[in-house]
Amino acid sequence: MTMNGVRASTTVSQSDAAPVGAGKIAAVLAAFVIVWTAYFTISQAATSLHHDMVEAYVWGQEYQLGYIKHPPFWSWVCGAWFAVLPRADWAFAMLSSVNAALGLLGSWMLIGCFADGDKRVAAAALLLLTPFYTFLSYRYNANTIFLSIWPWTLFFFVRAIDRGKLFDAIVFGVFMALAVLSKYYAVVLAATCLLAALQHPARGRYFLSASPYVSTAVGFLVCAPHFYWLLTNDAPTVRYFADEMRRSLSYVAVHIVVALSGALAWNALAVAAIAYVGRSGLPRALATLRSRAADPRFRLLATLIAAPLILTAIAPIFLRNKVSAHMLIGVFSLMPLLAIEIVGVEDFARLRKLAIWAAGLLTVGPLAVSPVVALGIAWLSNEPDVIEPRKELAAAATELWRAKTGRPLQIVGGGDDAYPNAVAFYGADRPHGFDRLEVVRSPWVTPSALAKGGLLIVCVKSDATCRARTRDFVTPQASETELTLTHNLWVRIADPVTFVATVIPPTSD
Repeated sequence: MTMNGVRASTTVSQSDAAPVGAGKIAAVLAAFVIVWTAYFTISQAATSLHHDMVEAYVWGQEYQLGYIKHPPFWSWVCGAWFAVLPRADWAFAMLSSVNAALGLLGSWMLIGCFADGDKRVAAAALLLLTPFYTFLSYRYNANTIFLSIWPWTLFFFVRAIDRGKLFDAIVFGVFMALAVLSKYYAVVLAATCLLAALQHPARGRYFLSASPYVSTAVGFLVCAPHFYWLLTNDAPTVRYFADEMRRSLSYVAVHIVVALSGALAWNALAVAAIAYVGRSGLPRALATLRSRAADPRFRLLATLIAAPLILTAIAPIFLRNKVSAHMLIGVFSLMPLLAIEIVGVEDFARLRKLAIWAAGLLTVGPLAVSPVVALGIAWLSNEPDVIEPRKELAAAATELWRAKTGRPLQIVGGGDDAYPNAVAFYGADRPHGFDRLEVVRSPWVTPSALAKGGLLIVCVKSDATCRARTRDFVTPQASETELTLTHNLWVRIADPVTFVATVIPPTSD
């Protein structure tokens, strides 16, 4: 296979296997979504949604051009999803699984730029031996959205520089913009593409063509509304990130080591399977690596994997911000293929069979034991998502509001945003969230909205800060009620939590 004169011989499988049809791919991805939606729904049955997830829902209802901590795209996706589907844990599990499935499809397309036949199938199936697209995908937030965005961005980048077609350049710009509009970590993705382009054999033609400049223009055009929002709203997302840039060098260094080692360790099972089939020791792998390094196509492949890891390790040293392994969740689409090349696997058919069987076992197996996982979580876990009475608060607070006002609940706020956001998601009235009772965090909560809709404030009784902020909103018609609630975990009852619910009725119709 050649791409504009760039030979990809070292990264193309010499396989006689029949091509994988679109129908088979669609069926596999549909089964993946069904299985993992069921697994998450069953295994997490005793818990409430993680606070990142309900935050995504609350923000997504408002369709702002930006939010206090992150750009908006990932929360827009959540808002659009729940405009169609019911507010239920299973629906959130499906959103997470669909996001992961789109990432797997993007990875399949990206891997196809470097390999075909059995090698391509094996490299894609081995991704399911990592937890990125499965267990770690459940917590839908500004990190996990990169499971789907990252591989598609790289796919259209590689196509743009390989084929030189304007369509690829435009779509690459769109996906790069969606990455920026999800989290500013996307600068690592942009830098990775630039470094890969600079060492690509066709770099001269690429940079002398309109392609990179069209991509840049399209990206800026798509991001323009968010950039305008930054300029007109005192850049809250930038200030939030600036507040995170105050860590000590030792703190940052420890987190870099933990993040990189953790993320690489999550690839260990896939690499072990490759090493088993390749039967390659370290000396042979190093020799293979030296020989592969002469191939420009291999260098491109290696750059797309190594650059984000190196940049993630270097940038925090200067920025002094915390990094975590979850930030790297989307960057490993090509890691199995890179490992296959380094190990020097020759029996691609055998590797494909092993990868498919292992991927199937690690997909069906968790579903089979999901009830046991659910019981284990209920019995042993003391995580806030497990033991806090968030669903109970949503029901009790909504009932209290209706009894006091005779109206649907429209706005709910409080101190720990996990509780009021849970009321917003699980509550029957679909209220808007008022994050920590700060307008800068929830600009959709205006004085006129409060006057027309009223406000319910839920504070943990021991939260003095929340109680103090409540006093800024009370009116003569306000009333306080204590609610003591517990979460039933089937095999045990969690400790009770006492809340102070302040009902502030509307002051105008």
